[in-house]
Amino acid sequence: MVRYLFNGTLDVASAIAPLMWRIAAIGGVAMALTCWGTVSWHRYVLLEEYPKGWIPAVHMRRIGAYLLGLLKLMLVGIAVFGVLGLVSVPLISGMELFGVALVLGLALVVLVFMYRLILILPAAALGQRLGLSQSLQKTEGAFGTLFILSSCLIGLQLIAELILYLMGDLVALAGVFQIVFGLFQGVLSISVLTTLYGYYVEKRQI
Repeated sequence: MVRYLFNGTLDVASAIAPLMWRIAAIGGVAMALTCWGTVSWHRYVLLEEYPKGWIPAVHMRRIGAYLLGLLKLMLVGIAVFGVLGLVSVPLISGMELFGVALVLGLALVVLVFMYRLILILPAAALGQRLGLSQSLQKTEGAFGTLFILSSCLIGLQLIAELILYLMGDLVALAGVFQIVFGLFQGVLSISVLTTLYGYYVEKRQI
């Protein structure tokens, strides 16, 4: 960013466009690699598909389907949380602290709703057809379980943020902690998603 925004010229506008394209390209590659690893993990656990060697198999169609599923969830999330954002402004301004608590409660409810849709991702990794409405149907009656699960995951994130805050000026240590926690959180989230699919769709025992 420094190189493109402060490259000796004062024409910042001309530097923004190539910078954004490069950021988008890096983000796209990172997303594809993430989906590759996630698809491999789902297939390893649910299909017992073991890798041959150090590098997991590349299932291009499954990775593409996974990316498409992520896009669907992102669009739904933008719409749902956008409505929540519009509702939260008058609630907070009119009810103050009670309004804040109410908005946080509504956000958790919305998050549970998104969890009920997320089963389309492991299905895409396995090559199974599962739409958003079918995912809702499979998780019918699971509100309490998913509410507790999402609350625990949010609490874990808040604890990590508190630890980073308490580290203060220990920049190097905070960086290491952030990387380690990010890896742990990623594996945990993928494992939870795999377990949800195995339990609610394939009817496996925990």
